[in-house]
Amino acid sequence: MIPYFDGNRLNDIARRTILCILVLALLTSKLFAQEAQNIADLDFLYHQIQELPSYKDQFRGEKSYHNLYEKIRKDLRATDEIETYQKLLLLIQPINDNHLGLWRKSDSKASFSPLRMPIDTTEVKNKNSSSYSNSIEGIYINSDGSKRVLFEFKPDVYYLQNFNTGIIEAILNHTTNDSYDVVLFIGSPVPYVLNRNLKIQNGKLGNLNFYKLGYRLAPPLTSGHKKFEYRELKPEIGYLRLGNFNSSNDNFKVAKAFYDSIRTKITTQYIIVDLRNNLGGGYRTSKQFLTLLKKYHGRIFLLQNNNTVSNAEQFIIDIRSKKKLITLGETTRGTITYGSNYGKTVSLPSGRFIFYPTDMKGRKKDLIYESIGIRPDIILDPFGDDWIEQTLNYVNNERVKL
Repeated sequence: MIPYFDGNRLNDIARRTILCILVLALLTSKLFAQEAQNIADLDFLYHQIQELPSYKDQFRGEKSYHNLYEKIRKDLRATDEIETYQKLLLLIQPINDNHLGLWRKSDSKASFSPLRMPIDTTEVKNKNSSSYSNSIEGIYINSDGSKRVLFEFKPDVYYLQNFNTGIIEAILNHTTNDSYDVVLFIGSPVPYVLNRNLKIQNGKLGNLNFYKLGYRLAPPLTSGHKKFEYRELKPEIGYLRLGNFNSSNDNFKVAKAFYDSIRTKITTQYIIVDLRNNLGGGYRTSKQFLTLLKKYHGRIFLLQNNNTVSNAEQFIIDIRSKKKLITLGETTRGTITYGSNYGKTVSLPSGRFIFYPTDMKGRKKDLIYESIGIRPDIILDPFGDDWIEQTLNYVNNERVKL
C-alpha cells in the first residue's frame, strides 16, 4: 500500500517550522544585540573608573577589581534595563568614593513602569513588632503620615515599598560600614538615580526623610535654616550660620558680601557655628570662614548633623586643630574625600545612563572618614529641644565649670 501524504499539511508544518526558526533567530539576534550594548556600557564605565583618583588610590595594581569586572561581563544578556543598571552599579560599589554618581538619562520617549509587589500589611505589622525592631527593616513614616515598609528581598538587597500603592520606591544594596547604595525611583525627568552611602541614624533613613515607626520625628530646623546668618544670642554668645559652601559665582558673591559684613563683628566670648544641612561646595567659598574662625580667640561650639557633607566635613576636619573647639550633634554623612572640580558628566555608549566621575585627589586625613562620617564630641538629643537651645545649655554648663 502506497502511504498517503497530505501536501497541504506538510506545507503548513514547514511554514510553522520556518516561522519558529525565524522567531528564534530574531530573539537570539536581539539578545546578542542587547548583550553587546550592555557590554559596551560596562567596558566604558570600567575604563572611566580606572581614571578616577579614588580608583588609583584604592585599587591600582590589584587584580581583585579586574576579576570583578570580568565576572560581571560574563552575564550581561539582561533585556531589563533596571537589571542592567544594577549590574553596572556593581563596578561602583567597591570604590570608597561617595561623590560618584550614575543615573538614568532623561528620555521623554522611554516608558518606565514602576515595580510593584503585593503587600500583606498584617504580616508586615507583625514582623515590625518583633524581629524588625533592631534592624534596618521595618515600617517607616514621614511628616505627612504616609508609610513605607523596608524589607530584605534577597541577601544584602532591600526594597523600600509604598505601604498603600505597593510600588517599590527604592532598592538598597548593602555595602561596607553599615551603609547602603540606593537606587531611588524618582520619576520624570530622571526616572532613577544612585544615592550612595545611606545609613539609618536615630531612626532616620539617611536623607530620605523617613523615620522608623516607634521613633518620634526630630524637631524641624526652626533655627539655622538660612544660608548665611550672624546674630548675638546673648551678649557673650554669638551664632554663625554657614548653610552652604557652593562655589558658583552667584553664591560666592553672596558669601563674600556676608563675610565682609561680619568679619569684624564677631567679638563674643563664645560662638555657635552651625553647619547642619550644609551639603558642601568648595574652598573658594569656605576658606574665608575657616581663616576667620582660626583667628577667633573665643570658644567655638560647632553644630553638625548627618546632612553635613563634603566640603563642610572637610571644614570640620580643618578646624579641629583649634584647641577651643567642641563639636555637637550627630555623625556627619561621610561623603567627603574626592569630589569634582568641574561637575562634568559622561554618557555611556547606549545613551541610557549618565556617569558622574570625580577628579579631585583625596586627602589621607579625609579618607579615614569616608563612608563613616565624623563623630561629634557631644551627641545631642535628636528628639529633644531645638539643638541651638541644647547647645546653649551646654555652653552655660561649661561656663559654670570654668
